[in-house]
Amino acid sequence: MNLGELTPDPALYWFSLALYLLVLVIAVLTAPWRSLLARRERQNALGLAIITLPMLWSMSPGLPGGVGFQLLGMTTVTLIFGWQLAVVIGTITGLILLIVGTWQQAALPVNLALVVLIPVAVTMAVLAAANLLRRTNLFVYMLGVGFFGSMLALLASLWVGVLLLNPDLDHPLVLLLTFPEGFLNGALISALTVFYPEIVRTYDDVRYLGKPR
Repeated sequence: MNLGELTPDPALYWFSLALYLLVLVIAVLTAPWRSLLARRERQNALGLAIITLPMLWSMSPGLPGGVGFQLLGMTTVTLIFGWQLAVVIGTITGLILLIVGTWQQAALPVNLALVVLIPVAVTMAVLAAANLLRRTNLFVYMLGVGFFGSMLALLASLWVGVLLLNPDLDHPLVLLLTFPEGFLNGALISALTVFYPEIVRTYDDVRYLGKPR
């Protein structure tokens, strides 16, 4: 969810801005920059993410209540790069949408909180829960985290948005829109873990396939 035509309350704007800047600073300071710079394929993946996400987020049909809705793709970005770089990539995407006029400046911090911080946090929580399982396999990662984790991330974004903005949404329709999010992220993560596992930072052959180091 993004604010679309809505303008947030000033208190919500400043709170979202302060929270987002705090998380962004921590992300920049702790991001695995050396690992990123050491692998050309990861750099290519980062560039592709920065190109793709603005297009994905631009496809945002208006919903009743003035808000917009778009597929997020943040679960895939988080699993590939880790939460720090996911926040950086999401920030760059939001700034691109601001520059091209898709997002309004007054809604930028709230939009970023809804479509970046919340999905990244939920994805990392689902991944942590999956890693705590005593018995696990590749499908736990691909379907449990990639598919269902992305659906939960989108639902969390929508839920918080509804709590903050109280728009008049068609909730059954919104719930139906979570399946494409799950399919998109689940398919991408499944393909990447099979064909290019070396670029997926959060994937571990030892944990999910039992391969020796």
